[in-house]
Amino acid sequence: MMQNPLVIGDVNLTFPKINLAVTIPLFFVLLYLLPLGLRDLWSPDELRHAEIAREMVQSGDWIVPRFNNIRYFEKPIMGHWMNATSQVLFGENNFSVRVASAMSTLGSALCLFLLIRHFYTNTHALVTAAIFLSLFLVTNLGTYSLVDSMLNFWLTAAFCSFYFASQSTATSKRLLSYSLAGLFCSFALLTKGFIALALPVIVVVPFMIWQQKLKQIIGWGLWVIVIAALFTLPWALAIHRAEPDFWHYFFWIEHIQRFATDEAQHHAPFWYYLPYLLLASLPWLFLVPSAVKHLSHQWKQPLIRYALLWALLPLIFFSAANGKIVTYILPCMPPLAILLSFGLIHAIEKKAPGVYLGSIANAITLTFIPIVILVLYYAGALPVNVNESHRPWLLALVCFYWAILALISIKVSSLDSKISCYMVMPLGIFMLAWAIIPDISTHSKMPAQFMAQIKPLINDQTLLIADNPDTMSAYNWYLKRQDVYLSHSKGELKYGLNYKDAQHRYIHPEGLTDFILQHQQTHRIAFFSRSRTQPKGLPKADNIIRKGRYQLFLYHKLNTL
Repeated sequence: MMQNPLVIGDVNLTFPKINLAVTIPLFFVLLYLLPLGLRDLWSPDELRHAEIAREMVQSGDWIVPRFNNIRYFEKPIMGHWMNATSQVLFGENNFSVRVASAMSTLGSALCLFLLIRHFYTNTHALVTAAIFLSLFLVTNLGTYSLVDSMLNFWLTAAFCSFYFASQSTATSKRLLSYSLAGLFCSFALLTKGFIALALPVIVVVPFMIWQQKLKQIIGWGLWVIVIAALFTLPWALAIHRAEPDFWHYFFWIEHIQRFATDEAQHHAPFWYYLPYLLLASLPWLFLVPSAVKHLSHQWKQPLIRYALLWALLPLIFFSAANGKIVTYILPCMPPLAILLSFGLIHAIEKKAPGVYLGSIANAITLTFIPIVILVLYYAGALPVNVNESHRPWLLALVCFYWAILALISIKVSSLDSKISCYMVMPLGIFMLAWAIIPDISTHSKMPAQFMAQIKPLINDQTLLIADNPDTMSAYNWYLKRQDVYLSHSKGELKYGLNYKDAQHRYIHPEGLTDFILQHQQTHRIAFFSRSRTQPKGLPKADNIIRKGRYQLFLYHKLNTL
């Protein structure tokens, strides 16, 4: 009863029985928590979120987000609060910058577990959580400092609350569930804005129509709006009092222009998300056909219908928007996990050929990839130098590990064992990512090493200039400075730099030479650039330090004696 036989050829190996209730927590610790501090922070996203939270803690102002002591209105406050709280608890380090995303992902998995266990079985709940936590998009964003994982947590909690409410017959339970839905919608709004209100509407209303419960959602929907407003209002009023222009910028520019107008960022065609959806569903992609086939008899179940709408309608919504970013489809992952789990449990129990064939395809693909990697490496076609010969081999090792697990999943018989094999497939690449990332990425997107090199050359009196917010954030975080001047690109600080008290922080390239020569009289100057060439308007430097794409131009203080 407690053994799980694995037969390979004529050899019969016996392992202790796998239990998802044990392997899921271990998997979360190994993939989501232990590696968080191993990788250097990526620019621009992680450094930006780290610095905004650091300045919030340092200043004691938990109302107005600031970046380099300049107003930053790109996002509301909840994500910054969560990141700042992490820094209060764990200090200023890589782990604290990312742990809020990791714990938010765990929160989403817990919501799914509670939802499925309540309406179905413990097995369905555990398999759903296992699939969700190992989806490639979820693991990537759950170990990276972005507000998307936090938003996904609040939205998942809201969607689960709405479903609980829709299935409740007692008024008291409906009241509790709809109240929780309003609370979580409020927190989602405070994390990323009004999109948090749009997604539940486009999913829940069609579902209630499908279930012939439209009157219920109309009546209780007003209650949800009231609760959401009550919990949003304190900060909404506080930010309006401190910065009256915030809501104008955040609503019209960050929402209307980003999603609907020709000024939207990241233009892409309607089908943009489809290839990314395939990557997002790894390692379960190979089992999707079998899972879909074995869902065919389950479509009449309310939860399956709900999950289908939850997955498809936000995807269509984001596909129709002019501005597209891969992270936007993260809210589609929880319902995808539900659909996959229900399909796969039935397929595995029926010993469906599709599960076997999918695992074979998985193993062949992940065996072929490392062979291609090594061939490309020895052909000189990979962007690695002679000191990085271990990186292609490590990546190949990770792929072979994945392929071996696919083969083991064929041999093991229990549901928990098969699901566990697939769940831990991404473990290798995330635990070894810090050792696999090539120097070309480290020296263009991860400035920690370069900042450690130049830090001895800079003191508190050095005047700092950066050529864009990316390099500026490296100055901010690693040197603990928030008085950096900006030149060339304003980036996401364009709006904040328009305020009168911040306009002097930007130096136009045409005036850069005069600015440096003038301030050389009283300061040493360090200009940090990520440009492949010398930035426009920069005078000849006394010293230049380069590493990859990073360049530091040093100007000594002039001797005025």
